[in-house]
Amino acid sequence: MSALRLAAAATLCGGQNCSDASVANTWSVARRGRIVEVGYGSGCDFPQYAAVHADSSFLRLNYGRRSRWGTSIVLLPSFWASGSYYQGSPITVDWQKEGLDLVIMFGGSISALQVQGQVRLTPPASNSICGGVTVRVAGNVNLDRRPGEAFKPISLSSMHVSADDWDARLAQVDSQSFPIPDQGWILQPPVVGRLFALRGGSSNWKSNAPTLEIVLEEAREITGWKAESCDPNDDNLGFWAAADQVIRLWQYTVTARQ
Repeated sequence: MSALRLAAAATLCGGQNCSDASVANTWSVARRGRIVEVGYGSGCDFPQYAAVHADSSFLRLNYGRRSRWGTSIVLLPSFWASGSYYQGSPITVDWQKEGLDLVIMFGGSISALQVQGQVRLTPPASNSICGGVTVRVAGNVNLDRRPGEAFKPISLSSMHVSADDWDARLAQVDSQSFPIPDQGWILQPPVVGRLFALRGGSSNWKSNAPTLEIVLEEAREITGWKAESCDPNDDNLGFWAAADQVIRLWQYTVTARQ
């Protein structure tokens, strides 16, 4: 995922007069291969704020012109079943404007689960963008007995290969911050909370990586894992909310901020 094109340039002009400063800001969406690119602006100037990867169900957000890409959200649930780990799967993606918001609808299947959901993005603020996510699941799988990781309704995927090369520098649950270990569990046992985040910033590898922050409707166990890697193009860091059974419906708010 880290090989995603680091672009935030204009998308569609939409027939607007580029010199007309009175044109109101709006959303611009373009499907480029298996990536749906989302911009916000006016005239011919639509900085890119979001990218939905239809081949994997990963969503990336950045906080504006100065931001680069970093941590991703996995829109489909991830889980362990019958000794195998399932994360990421192709999805269908559609969208529509509703008032000032952009609603992105997605659907797909992973193992025997069928998933439908939506992301409602509100217009960007200064150095931040926020969205509400709703996900519904049908079907059944026999989850493995793996405390803290059997079923992950929301996962963040990122990179931290060293103290100098990272997209995420710290993990956070509610008001507590936690360092990223050299490898292994970030939190063991898990910490119960409603807010969890991977904090960005600037490293030798990348400047202005966004912070991705999740606020849950109800508190859940939060933990994560870092795999050993020397490749900064490798998403070797996961941070997630966990459950011991398949959840049928969940909602959360995601914010990308400086």
